[in-house]
Order: sequence, then C-alpha cells, then structure tokens
Amino acid sequence: MAAKKKVLFVITQFYKGGAEVALLNLFRTLSPKEYEIDFLIFDQIVLKNAQSLIEEIPSWIRVCNAAEREGRFAIIFKIWSKIYQKVTKRQLYRRSAYQFVRWKRYDMAFSYGEWLSPEFVAKKVKAKKKMVWIHTDIDKANYVEEKILFGFDKMYDRYIFVSEQSKKSAEKRFSFLKRKSVVVHNMCDEKAIRLAAEKSVSGLKSYPKPWLLSVGNLREEKNYPRQIEVMRILKERGITLTWFCIGSTANYFVCQKVKELLEQYQLQDQFILLGVKKNPYPYMKQADAVMVLSDFESWSFVITEAKVLGVPVIATATSGAKEQLVDGKTGIITSFEPKEIAEQILEYLNNPLKKEQICKNLKGFSAKQDVIKEFQGLFS
Repeated sequence: MAAKKKVLFVITQFYKGGAEVALLNLFRTLSPKEYEIDFLIFDQIVLKNAQSLIEEIPSWIRVCNAAEREGRFAIIFKIWSKIYQKVTKRQLYRRSAYQFVRWKRYDMAFSYGEWLSPEFVAKKVKAKKKMVWIHTDIDKANYVEEKILFGFDKMYDRYIFVSEQSKKSAEKRFSFLKRKSVVVHNMCDEKAIRLAAEKSVSGLKSYPKPWLLSVGNLREEKNYPRQIEVMRILKERGITLTWFCIGSTANYFVCQKVKELLEQYQLQDQFILLGVKKNPYPYMKQADAVMVLSDFESWSFVITEAKVLGVPVIATATSGAKEQLVDGKTGIITSFEPKEIAEQILEYLNNPLKKEQICKNLKGFSAKQDVIKEFQGLFS
C-alpha cells in the first residue's frame, strides 16, 4: 500500500468566495486514505456579513486557525501586518502558525492565493515541493505586487493557475513563468450543487420576472456599479425585470457606492442586494440568466456552477469567461460597455429559443474528473 501524501495548504482567511469554495470542494473530494492534509489559516478575523467555511472542512483535515484565540482583537495584527508588508515587502506571522508546521516535513506545500505572500511557505515550511496557487489574472489585478508574489521564486517549484488563459497572460508579462506554470481548474462539487438547488426559497414570487442573478462578493473587480448602470439602461428602455445579487457586503466602501447609485437611479426595488446566502443555488436554478460582469476573472466559479445547473450565463469577455463559455452555444459573452451588455440582455430575453438551445447544450455538463487528474498530476 502506497504511503499517504503529506500536504500543507496555507491561506489568509477562509470565508466564502470562489477560490475558497473551490479549495473546500477539493478537500471533500480527496481521500484520507491517500492524503494527510494540514490546513493553516493566517488571519481569520471577525467579519460582519461574511460566511466562514471553517466548520465545513472535513474532520480528517488538521486545521490551525492561527488567529482564533485573539477574537475581535485579531484585526489589530492584520492591520499592522499589512502596513509592515507594504513598507518592507516582508511578512509577519503568528507564533501559533510557525508552531503548527515547525517539526513537520511535507511532500507538497501550497501557498494558496496571490493575495498571500509566499514568504511563510518559502522560509518556514519543509517540503519536497512548494507551489503558489494563483486565482486571478495577475497581469490585470492592481492589488498584486510583483516583488511580493515572486520575491521567493527560487524556493518554489511551480505556479498554479486556474485557467489556460490566465496562465498564458501571466507568462506573456512574466516570461520566467513559462518553465514553472501549470493549470489546475477550480473544483466544483456538482452533486452537492444539484441537490442544494432543489431546496425551496420563499419570497421570490413577489418580484416581477424575468429574474437575473449575480453571485459575487461586493469587491472592486466584480464592478457592481457597471451592473447598476446596465440595470438603469434597461429601466429607461421600459423593461420590467428583477436583478438579484448574492454576496458579502463586508467591503464598506464598495457597498456604500452601490447603495448610493441604487438610490440615485431609484433602483432599490429592482436591483436587490440579498447579502450572503449559505445556499445560493435555488436562486441560481430559478434565474433566467446568471450575470458575471467582472473587470477580470481568471476562472469564474459562478460560471461553472451555473453550467452545472444548466442555467445560461451572460458574462463580460474576461479570460475565464472566454475559456469557460462558447458564445451563443453554452453562454453569452459580451463587451464591458453597459449599453452593449444591456442590448445583449434584451436580445437574449426576447429570444426564448436561444435560451432553450443554450440549456440543451449544457445538459450533463461535468468537469470534476478532469480537475482530480490535474491535481494528482502535481505529484508526478
């Protein structure tokens, strides 16, 4: 019998988001007979309107929530460490994090997320192989600092991207990545999504149809102001519909901007902020279309989930959307301009045969086994 693979994942925090849900799904797919997994969470601070995923981690995975004992005071360390990193390009870490890995040796260690400095895994972890797992288009994301992300390049064997397009765009800007990059797509728990989508949801029937749905935390790159502009144009065209939005409103500044625009355009009763929903899938299944209108997106987890449920997606032409959707066949790809997006929505809503054909093409969609093979290939 082959020895178990000893693996470490290190992440900043574990609240519900595309990258985090993908990792949770991977955990649920892997077998404790094949893997021993340690999971280190650096900065799980108390956040209002954010859904923690820690309780959903399989029990066989050893978890270190390094900030757990600090409670609400953990925010102080997080703010100070951000300032320190901004000035020095170095990382601060808690003693409990170091103690968790100090005497261990792993077959593989992952620094999970481009938002996390790779320094801890590079310097404090003993592993045969070390990899950085990237979830965005790093050539477009303004929060990515090259000196931090690639500051420990010599200590890493691979950089993992979640789509071919994001990998290629990164290699084009950072040529040294060509010899060190691989793709592992985000893992989707297809069976669980289909089961969860069957749950009933109350209160929706009072809203006029058709229904559009956005699922994504209120962050800059999701560009909710663009979505509101599209809704304004549709309203001016005399279109009656309801646009639901599911996602964390913890980002105060983005949330305030969104609320101000809704009030300015008097769209509060048509563009509905539902906040965090533990189960967004009944909403998704009942939607006429799922909207993914981000500025950039290397691999949209929402697109994958919608495809699993057979629901058409209308998405801006991000690298992820162009890889995940075939325009007009498995979804609709549009430009980034609100007027053109509104025209695409109108054309789609006025053409029921188009929706029917897309739904037919999505029937039986699955990518789970491919992702498992991609992950297992990292150990080859």
